[in-house]
Amino acid sequence: MKRLGLTMRQIRFRFDGQPINETDTPAQLEMEDEDTIDVFQQQTGGLM
Repeated sequence: MKRLGLTMRQIRFRFDGQPINETDTPAQLEMEDEDTIDVFQQQTGGLM
């Protein structure tokens, strides 16, 4: 993320459509081999 110029406050992680918290573990999320985590850049603001 540093290479992209992003901080941890600017990105969000999701697994199976649900947000992932800092304290979540793969076991708590019931993750299995080959599962993927989606990463999104936080968007602020909107249309005027």
